[in-house]
Amino acid sequence: MAHTTTLYGKHVRPKLSSSQKEEHHARQMKLASDIASMWGAYAQEVRDISQTHGWSLKWTCIQRLMGQNLHDHRRINLWNVFIRAKLCEVNAVAYKNLTLAQQEAYNAEVQVARDTKVMIMCSNPKAISHTVSAAFANMDWEWTALCAQTGLEGFYIAVQGTVEDLLEPKVFFTQKAENFVQTVLDIELHRLALLLESWVISGLDMPNMTKYQCPLNKLISKCCALIQEELDYLLMKKKVSTNVKMNYTNYKHQIVEHYGVMLTGWPFSGAVWNPSKIGGWAEVEKLLDALNSETCKWVRLTDEELRARVIHNKEHQA
Repeated sequence: MAHTTTLYGKHVRPKLSSSQKEEHHARQMKLASDIASMWGAYAQEVRDISQTHGWSLKWTCIQRLMGQNLHDHRRINLWNVFIRAKLCEVNAVAYKNLTLAQQEAYNAEVQVARDTKVMIMCSNPKAISHTVSAAFANMDWEWTALCAQTGLEGFYIAVQGTVEDLLEPKVFFTQKAENFVQTVLDIELHRLALLLESWVISGLDMPNMTKYQCPLNKLISKCCALIQEELDYLLMKKKVSTNVKMNYTNYKHQIVEHYGVMLTGWPFSGAVWNPSKIGGWAEVEKLLDALNSETCKWVRLTDEELRARVIHNKEHQA
């Protein structure tokens, strides 16, 4: 694009139109993609040569960059030649003393170790940051095109999983997703990314962390809700049209005898009580665990079981 000159001799670029910006962005993405493909092909070529000839990846990279002539690891001296010859003799004798099965097992073990070893082509933090940035720039372009074609709405956040600050959080938000986070969640986009990064690095997502102690009133509310929901579901299967509320005070007569259902597996001795009256936090949590695991659940009584239950309740009342 041609430069223009102001009255004071300052060179400036003319303002780009929307189509020109898109074209410039597409060229940049294509260049980043081609460079990433080039480095991928280069890494694969070096890896293949290293595996074929038995040299290390570092040495192979050096030969690949320095030209056609091979360059040794270091300058040859008599001591290195002597040590290498002696090591070859010892290894040859030790290897020949192995049985055929032992030699095959040893070769297989070495091959597995080579295949599972993680090869690091470049440990330069700046290079890693450039590679990641190029990859996410390509992802942004692909996601933008996909959302434009299909009407999808959403977002993704990628953060560094360790304390090594090699790259900044990467985020992508469509317009509606951005409005949702800012309006409904009432949080800024960069702050959401930083919260995720601190959560991951601190290890709070690990299962061995201390269990969060829910307030007692919320535990009681959860227990009552589970008991009522399961009761409604069972009565619906029995085609009971009326809305039945759980009656803890007169449970045996108003619930068991009247509707032929019973809450089994009650984790405490005695009758079924309101969760707010069974004890403290530990007792209510025990009841909640029993309800979630369905060791305490509603069952439908047969006619014989119902008659036996009615007789049993009358005997206890007398």
